[in-house]
Amino acid sequence: MKASGLKSVVQFIGVIIFVAAIATASRAQSPIGSTGNAPQSDTAIVFQPSQPLMQSEAERAKLYSNSWGFTGSFSDYGFGGGTYFSHAFNPDVTAEISLEIGTAEGSREFDLINLNKINRVFVLPLMASIQYRLFRDGLSDNLRPYVTAGAGPVMAMTTPYAEDFFTAFGNAQAKVVPGGFVGVGANFGTDRKSNFGASLRYFIIPYPGAIQSTTTESITNLSALFLSVNYGFNF
Repeated sequence: MKASGLKSVVQFIGVIIFVAAIATASRAQSPIGSTGNAPQSDTAIVFQPSQPLMQSEAERAKLYSNSWGFTGSFSDYGFGGGTYFSHAFNPDVTAEISLEIGTAEGSREFDLINLNKINRVFVLPLMASIQYRLFRDGLSDNLRPYVTAGAGPVMAMTTPYAEDFFTAFGNAQAKVVPGGFVGVGANFGTDRKSNFGASLRYFIIPYPGAIQSTTTESITNLSALFLSVNYGFNF
């Protein structure tokens, strides 16, 4: 009887341990306070950016498609400067309107020899042009070469050299002739809010007749090769 009773107690304790183990495993698989049939919801919060983190080159070009700025140039005739406004239709094609003013001198003129100088000569080209970007897929945005061509009216103006510089404009004489240019250039840098570049352009300006520059020399050809630099602001 004693052995039988002891065996019953051991079996009873084993049953209790087995039931407790099953209950513990069941609690570990189900969160506290939830039922086995209730679906678990995802509590992660996903933030959506107001603008795409990655923009295509076409989208970036539309963001700052307009530009205006200043130019400086050097040619066979002397120095010049001007201003421009441009609009990018897409990453490859840009239209531009520019106005420049420069001086023109005869091929044998020297600034130190001015005793026989008669007229100061100024050239003002107003050009509408197109730029086409080259090698966009092969080069980074830090270097953007292009070809360009333009046409427009050119004013050739003279002022008497014997008079003061600004006073002489009261007696200025001017003639407007057609002109144009072809050239190559490149823009540099990756700043979307500014624009810096350089270009080499050959201006074709057929001038009828001659412009008297000195007592011994007249200018009969205003065509020249221009080396220009530009700096502008994009918006």
